[in-house]
Amino acid sequence: MVIMPLRHIVFAVGLAVSCHALAAGELEPGLWELSADLAVPSAPGFKQEPVALRQCLTVADARDPSRVLSSIANPGASNCSFTDKRESAGHTEFAVRCEGLFAISGRGFVDYTPNSIQGRLDIGFSLDSTGAPQRVESVSRVSGRRIGNC
Repeated sequence: MVIMPLRHIVFAVGLAVSCHALAAGELEPGLWELSADLAVPSAPGFKQEPVALRQCLTVADARDPSRVLSSIANPGASNCSFTDKRESAGHTEFAVRCEGLFAISGRGFVDYTPNSIQGRLDIGFSLDSTGAPQRVESVSRVSGRRIGNC
């Protein structure tokens, strides 16, 4: 199933939004432990382990969150953009759209403190495993915590 690369794309989208919060001066730069999961409501038996990694979030990343997305750019998802941003203290909502084979689009939010993030992404993507493209809806949760300096 093509879902495996999508887990990494979802993770990078959450990370890029986190960098946006860093740019706003809300998050502490440093070494962060981040994780993301992916669920497909139309396939309740579908289970995959969450993606987890440690990432150094720098002030430079915050100035240009697309730097984070460039690490996942591939034919499945490229040129990701965030629109319709709504921000309040400790909270950001947004729409996301990525070009490419998966044609990702949807909405999400991230809640954050200086040392933690938690969010949700509701996105749809195209899946062409049988020769007939179909739209698949997914729900992902992103979380993270600052664990130290880089």
